[in-house]
Amino acid sequence: MQKPIKLLTALAMPAILMASACSDMHDDLPDCPYGLYVRFAYDYNTHRANLMHDHVGHLRLYVYDESGKMVAQRLVSNSSSQSPLADHGFQIYFPNDELPAGHSYRLQAVALQRHWDDAIADKGAKYRLSEISDPQSLMVALDHQAANEPLACGHHIVDYSQPLDTLWHTMKVTATEPLAERSDPGLHPTKAPYSIYPIDAQMVKVEKDRYTYATVSLMRDTKHLDITLRQLNDPAAIQADDYTVEIIDDNTLLDGHNEIVADGTVHYRPYAAWTSRFNQDGTVSVESGLTTRSDDEPLQRTAHYNVMFNRTMMPAEAGNGAKLQITEKATGRPVADISLPHILSEGRKAYDIYRYGEQEYLDREYDYHLDFILQNGEWKSVYINVLSWSHRIDNVVLGGK
Repeated sequence: MQKPIKLLTALAMPAILMASACSDMHDDLPDCPYGLYVRFAYDYNTHRANLMHDHVGHLRLYVYDESGKMVAQRLVSNSSSQSPLADHGFQIYFPNDELPAGHSYRLQAVALQRHWDDAIADKGAKYRLSEISDPQSLMVALDHQAANEPLACGHHIVDYSQPLDTLWHTMKVTATEPLAERSDPGLHPTKAPYSIYPIDAQMVKVEKDRYTYATVSLMRDTKHLDITLRQLNDPAAIQADDYTVEIIDDNTLLDGHNEIVADGTVHYRPYAAWTSRFNQDGTVSVESGLTTRSDDEPLQRTAHYNVMFNRTMMPAEAGNGAKLQITEKATGRPVADISLPHILSEGRKAYDIYRYGEQEYLDREYDYHLDFILQNGEWKSVYINVLSWSHRIDNVVLGGK
């Protein structure tokens, strides 16, 4: 059952951003004041590049002292008139009179593609942020509610009337030793696989008459899955409206460590579904709704579904974890019932050079593509597509019927 979480609609502290002189750190520019300079990286992805400036449009940063009390915060958001987060020199500055020297501080950030208030005002399921006073109080909940149709006892559904907003959460904080001279150490690339780093390793030390630089590495929690269904025995008979496609998981609540907190099983369904028609004359068109057989039957039809969902985890035991279920509406017969993290993690083989582990790949990747081949009402094989790479898995391998 969803726990009530009150949205924090505004932050008391305004964003204080350093001018480009301090962002660039060229030797011929004036000295910058002592204090803490915080930069941000979203490079924990399969592109292995910092996509922060292209993807993130709204950022909230919280600072806590040694006792865990929040002592500073910032809100920075792009708008139609200015886009500070798109600046590759973007950083947030805290002067010593705000964060006194001689102390260590913990940093924690969350981000969206657009301003949180704008996202909340729109339709569909939304991420809601708790009121925050210490690192443990930070909770991010994704809306879910009882369905208008029978689901398994206690299960809820995530509103799929439109795509989810994209959420990023703090993964790791890396700081330099305080520097006596101005010398930009650059961003710290996020290379290590995800884990909950010890609290002490997250602390950033600030000293008097010193420069301190910290990098907050972000992880993208919101995922996108594109599913295609094709049929072998009757290629023109399949239609998107013939099937119910859903992801079933318990992953709508995230804590301050970006760990999933059990909050009840939910169902994610496609925000978009359509049928492609491959015509006799070589053209391709899109059909909407159910169609009946006619004299101008196409050579083939394919059903397409776009689903968005929250961060998913490799299960500790076989048979547990998120499920991808495809059901034939007319008969209620299951076409596929597959472990979602297991099948998605197979895509890591496209990046063998990096030797990604299963969970690391699931956390780095955010755009998945599965192409199911059906025969006689069941899935025969599935192709996992990553860019130009494709990997086929037969039903027998995953223990299907």
